Amino acid sequence: MAAFNPDSQTLHVVEEIQKELSKTEFACSSLVALTGGLANFVFKGRLVHSLPDGTREVAVKHGEDFVAGMPEWKITTDRCHIEQQCLRAVDAMPSTTSAPCVVRTPKFHVFNEKTNTQVQELLHNTISLKDYALKYFSTPSSDPLRKRLCSNIGESLGIWLRDFHSWSTQSEQSSLRSTLESNKSIQNLRHKANYTNLLADVDTYSDILGDAKDIFVQLEKLAAEELKRPNLDVIHGDFWTGNALLADEPPAPEALHPAMFIVDWEMAQLNVRPLDLGQMIAELYELFLFKGIQEGKWLMEGFTTGYGYSGDEFAFRVALQVGGHLIVWGSRAPGWGTTEQVLEVIGKGKEIIAHAWHKDRAWFEAGDLACLFTKP
Repeated sequence: MAAFNPDSQTLHVVEEIQKELSKTEFACSSLVALTGGLANFVFKGRLVHSLPDGTREVAVKHGEDFVAGMPEWKITTDRCHIEQQCLRAVDAMPSTTSAPCVVRTPKFHVFNEKTNTQVQELLHNTISLKDYALKYFSTPSSDPLRKRLCSNIGESLGIWLRDFHSWSTQSEQSSLRSTLESNKSIQNLRHKANYTNLLADVDTYSDILGDAKDIFVQLEKLAAEELKRPNLDVIHGDFWTGNALLADEPPAPEALHPAMFIVDWEMAQLNVRPLDLGQMIAELYELFLFKGIQEGKWLMEGFTTGYGYSGDEFAFRVALQVGGHLIVWGSRAPGWGTTEQVLEVIGKGKEIIAHAWHKDRAWFEAGDLACLFTKP
C-alpha cells in the first residue's frame, strides 16, 4: 500500500489517533496515510518504542460511520468489530500445507471498540494482486515462468479459500458464526450492491440488458431467498484482487512461491460460498477483458483448480455471480477501460448470466470460463 497526501479530515483523524495511542505500547511518533482502502482511514504507524518481538511499524485502521473515501456515503461501524473478531478467529486456522504459496491473514494486535481504532501487523513492501498484475503483466511476455507463477498464486488462493470455507463450518467456530449471523446490515449491503444495482443497470443499459430483464429479476429473487436459508456459510464477503497482497517484486525464478495475505474482513458475513468465488474470478477475468492481460485467465484457471470442482449447480451459481459482478462493478470501476470496453464487458456479463441461468454447460466448456466445470 502506497502513501498519499492526506486531506484535512485525515489530518484530524491522525491527531485523534495519536492521542488515543499515546498512553499505550502502540504510541506512534508518526502516522502516514496509506492508499488501498476506501471505507477506512489506514495508516503506517512508526512506534515510539519497539514491541517485544522487535516490531517498529504497524498498520493502524480507523473507522467512522461514513466511507473515508466518500464521506457522503454512510455505513455502520459494525464492520470494524466484525473485522477484529474475524482476524482473531482466522489466526487460529491451520496453515495449508498443500498450496504452492503460503497464504495467511495479518497478525491482529489490539482494537478499541469505543473509537473503532485497530492496530495490526504492517505488511511491508506489499502490493495488491490487482496492482501487481497491472504493474508486471501489462507487457506481454513469452516467459514460461509467468504462467507457472500465475498458476501458483491462483491455486494457492483457491486452496486457502476452500480450506477457510470448510474450517468455518467446524463446531469450534460457532462463536464466529454467531457474530456474523447477527450482522444483517453487512449482508443486506452486499445484496443491494450486487443485485439492486444489477436491476438498476437494466434501465441504464437497456439496449444491452433489456432482453434479459426477466432473468435478472429472477436472479435477484434467488439471491434474496438464499439469505433465508438456515445454514448459510461463513464467507469473506469482499474476496477480490484488491484484498490479496503479495510482495512488490517482479516475476523471477526465485520468486515463484510468493507469500500472500488476505486483508479487509469487514464484509465477512453468512451467505453462499459462490459469492466469494464469483467476485475473485470476475476481477481476474477483468484483467483480460479490460487490459488484455492473458495472465488474468491463468490466475483464474489456477484459482478454480485450487478450490476444486463442487458440482454443476455450484459452478452455475458461481457463473451467475461472475456475470453480475462484470456488469455491476465493471461498469463502475473508474479508469478500467474505454466506454466501448465497458459496454462490451456489460454484454459479456449478460451473456454469462443467461447461459448460467439456462444451465448451458456446453457453452461454458467452449469458452474462457471452462475452468468452472473442470473436474479433477
